[in-house]
Amino acid sequence: PSSPAPTPRSASAHMLWLCACTTVSFSVHRPTLAIQSALARPVDVRRAQLAMAEPAPIVADDIWTLSPSSMKNIQGDTLKTWDIGEQTTERVQLSIRSHGRPINSKVELWHTPSYIPTYFRVYSEDGKTRPITAIIETPKHPKTVAVYNKASLDFPFDATVVKTGMDKAYTAFSGKPAESVQGGRIISYTFGQEVESVQVLLKTGERNMKAKIELTQGPNQTKQVIELYASSGYKNPFFTIIQTPGSVSTIRIINQNTVEFPFDAWVLPYKSMSADASEPLMGGGGF
Repeated sequence: PSSPAPTPRSASAHMLWLCACTTVSFSVHRPTLAIQSALARPVDVRRAQLAMAEPAPIVADDIWTLSPSSMKNIQGDTLKTWDIGEQTTERVQLSIRSHGRPINSKVELWHTPSYIPTYFRVYSEDGKTRPITAIIETPKHPKTVAVYNKASLDFPFDATVVKTGMDKAYTAFSGKPAESVQGGRIISYTFGQEVESVQVLLKTGERNMKAKIELTQGPNQTKQVIELYASSGYKNPFFTIIQTPGSVSTIRIINQNTVEFPFDAWVLPYKSMSADASEPLMGGGGF
């Protein structure tokens, strides 16, 4: 049997039901599209920001003009010191250069005359082509940086110690894997000629650190050597930038401690002639 014809009341109710369905349909689908587009916009903004972001600087490239009064000329067999008067100074940048002659220096951080928490000995074949740049952490007070010229009177150099206000070097390496270097182990990294400079960070836990860093080009051509010690590689990590102009360069790192004293090493390009510089080849490819 056929259904009875809807009464005027049931017909109006049916129309209200159809309108409600249409309203619900639009209220469900239209906000969903709006939410999707709203979620997509922040992602695009974040991607653009990441693409435009540059790594935070670790050292000041204009160190020699940043504080001209801090520069000192150090003659051979001479000691000069820089007193870090501000207790809030957490780190300073050290730079040493010459006019093309070798650099043979020893750098120490003094807390008291009898307590030297960290020091390093550095040699550079050419202080103009390969100047010395390092970050010295100064967590305790009082603090003084001492620089010795271990060479003869014929080999003077310029040195400066400046508070740059930069963040600690470790923040620039966060998220990047480190190489664990056990006591007595030797690791090496080879960089192509497109790499102009290399950044090196050595860091431990609460134990001391004793290491040697070498830059070589060609067979047995040692261009720069750094030997360092820190009573606590966590409070006084070592960061340096090594200039690598010219041909293929190899950075070699040696843990001069016993096996009980490992440290973590980060060795990465700092400046390159091209943005697509190849990653360093670890443990081979060089001399």
